[in-house]
Amino acid sequence: MTDTIIRLLSFLVYAFLLNFFFSSWSVANQLSLKRILVLLGLTGIVSLTAFFASSSIEPFINIIVTLIAMITIASQYDVPNKDMFFWVVILLAINFISESISLAIFDAVLSSQYDAQNLLFVIITTSITMTIEILMFLALKLVFFRNHIILESLNLPSLVALTSIPVVSIIVLFSFLLAKINVTIHSTYFVLLVAFGVLYMNLCILYLYSSLTKHLRQLNQITLQNKSLSYELKYISELKKSQEQLSAIRHDLKNKFIVFRGLLEHNQIDEAKNYLQATTDQLNVRQKFYTRDIILNYLLNDKHELANQANIKFEIKVLLSEQINVDKDILAVLIGNLIDNALEASKRLPNQNEAEISLVIKQFEDKLLIDIKNHYNPGEVVTRRRRKYDGLGTSNIKRIVSNYNGLYKQWTETNVYLVSIILLNIN
Repeated sequence: MTDTIIRLLSFLVYAFLLNFFFSSWSVANQLSLKRILVLLGLTGIVSLTAFFASSSIEPFINIIVTLIAMITIASQYDVPNKDMFFWVVILLAINFISESISLAIFDAVLSSQYDAQNLLFVIITTSITMTIEILMFLALKLVFFRNHIILESLNLPSLVALTSIPVVSIIVLFSFLLAKINVTIHSTYFVLLVAFGVLYMNLCILYLYSSLTKHLRQLNQITLQNKSLSYELKYISELKKSQEQLSAIRHDLKNKFIVFRGLLEHNQIDEAKNYLQATTDQLNVRQKFYTRDIILNYLLNDKHELANQANIKFEIKVLLSEQINVDKDILAVLIGNLIDNALEASKRLPNQNEAEISLVIKQFEDKLLIDIKNHYNPGEVVTRRRRKYDGLGTSNIKRIVSNYNGLYKQWTETNVYLVSIILLNIN
């Protein structure tokens, strides 16, 4: 009788934990009469199992009862089927982990005095199991579902793959628990089950590896697009600013011509020349022309201005046609990151008088050559390991070059760092 009461209390506590956990999906409780009857029926099964079921089939009945309770309570909060499948496997694995830990603790302390059929064994192991499960449920709730924030559902193949390790864990731990309570299991079937479980897990890991690499490629592409977009937005902002300045100059131009004409009419030739020179200086365009690609041209001007502000000598030579088979945005991002790396290395030089960057972009036949060199501090070899992950990084630059079947080479000569890139078949 005491054993039955303990099992009923354990089931009721577990049902409460499930209700607490799945409530994260919806604040509305849809506990219908049908679900109440199902839970009452499960409670009755737990009671009858304690009285009449043999020790060999009792664990299997408990698993079925637990699964039905999980599904019933999860559906009460409208948990999507995909999420329900994933979390049922996870929670079942947690159940087996908790029971295995409690058995291990019991074996370490009292195994020599009590066997698995003893009432004290049931009380102690059940108490430890429920304590561990309560702690794990609270941890899951706090980490994943704080303030009723629901995680985005994954697609079914990903969810199935993610459950591979929990499923194998369930198989192994369940077999361990059966052996602990002296339930005979056929070794051949057990080995086959574990072998197929491990095979399933490895196939799932391969699928996850493929999905992760695809996801990382997409993230890299988004990073490139965002970088390119930032260049374009800066260009548009600068263009708007220039247009506003030109509008202001045009607005004042009429008055300036009137003044200029007045100076000429009074034969004030020197004053007229000076006034004309001052007016002409206001119309000078600060941007230099490097290429007809407006985004790349603005980028080079912007980086040149940054170099001037940092007192870094920056020499740029560009020979580039309009028709090349390279995405202009990607080209701007590639060149922009090469220049950024050179600028950062130049700013860290102990002697700023040595700060100098040279960039050559040259098209010949169906190839595009990009050469950049800058002075650097050879003492930065160690600290470079930390900085190499900033921005897009050398590995991503190499990947961009590889996408265009290009060649990448970097090397040093004394205190000069050089990078040479050749993109093939650009026509």
